[in-house]
Formats: sequence, structure tokens, C-alpha cells
Amino acid sequence: MEDILASFKRLYNKKKPGHSYSILVVKDRFSSTYNFYLEEHDGATYSHGLGSIGFVQLDEYKETLRRLLDSKLKAEYRGF
Repeated sequence: MEDILASFKRLYNKKKPGHSYSILVVKDRFSSTYNFYLEEHDGATYSHGLGSIGFVQLDEYKETLRRLLDSKLKAEYRGF
């Protein structure tokens, strides 16, 4: 969890003017992980990987998501 939050802070603190940002969580059923991304929007969308948490670590997933949502960024959830 700390690696994901550290990656988020490192990337989000380097915000570029005119760009918008959002959080993307992808539930990967093939790898049994929740994958976290910081998406940067500026005409095109750039996804910056933050890290992943296994399905069995549900409490860690919930806490990480809660802390990322504290940033007040829009969040999107996808599954595949």
C-alpha cells in the first residue's frame, strides 16, 4: 500500500498546467489483483501505473482506495 501511495504522491505532485487527473482502479480477474493508475488527461490519456494489490488483501485494498480518494480526484473502476 505504501508503495502505491508514494507513487501517487510523486506523480501527482508533478502536475502539469492544463492537464486533468483521475484515479483508475482495474479489477484484473486473470491475475487476481486490483491495479491502480493515475490517469493524466490532455487531449490524450496517459496512464501511470501505481501498483497492485491481490484480491486476498481486501483490507489493504480498501484502505489504499480510501486514502487515494482523499485526494478528491475523480475515480473510475473497470474490471476485466
